[in-house]
Amino acid sequence: MTGKLSLRDRALLLGVVVLALYGLAAILWFMKFDRDWSKSVKNYESAVKTFSKEAALIAKRDALQAQYDEEQEKIPVLDDEEPADTHWMAALTALAGENNVSISGKKPGREEQEDVLNKLDVELEWTASLRCLVKFLYALETADHAMFDVRSIGVAPVGRNTGYLKGKMTICCAYLRDDEKKGKGK
Repeated sequence: MTGKLSLRDRALLLGVVVLALYGLAAILWFMKFDRDWSKSVKNYESAVKTFSKEAALIAKRDALQAQYDEEQEKIPVLDDEEPADTHWMAALTALAGENNVSISGKKPGREEQEDVLNKLDVELEWTASLRCLVKFLYALETADHAMFDVRSIGVAPVGRNTGYLKGKMTICCAYLRDDEKKGKGK
């Protein structure tokens, strides 16, 4: 054999090459199939997780609706003509006075409306002891016929060893207007 293959050997070699190419194609196809299968399994597991979370929420719907209705009943309703800043400034001043918090500056923001809920941010400058400040913050959280949210608070000591603190806080007051409450069927 001096470099020339017989017809039989060439046919055998060609058959081996064709089989090798078919084998390579099959291996590549199975690798892609395995990647796709893994991806499909991950997608399925993600969908099962999402479904179980949504099913749990649906199961809790009545309890969540009851909580929502309870919170909605707490939202105060102001008359259409009543200025919101005057109403909330008086309420905040009264709560501060009840809890021995001295208010030295009040600055209402502008009234914003989200759907039917109105919001008014009020910036307060205050001075109080730590105990009185905590009582004031608790009173804001538990106030009847009012919804307050402390958006930001800054605290600094007054002098050295006085036991008093001063600072600024931004309080968001949430409320409905009388016509919006009627429009909701309440």
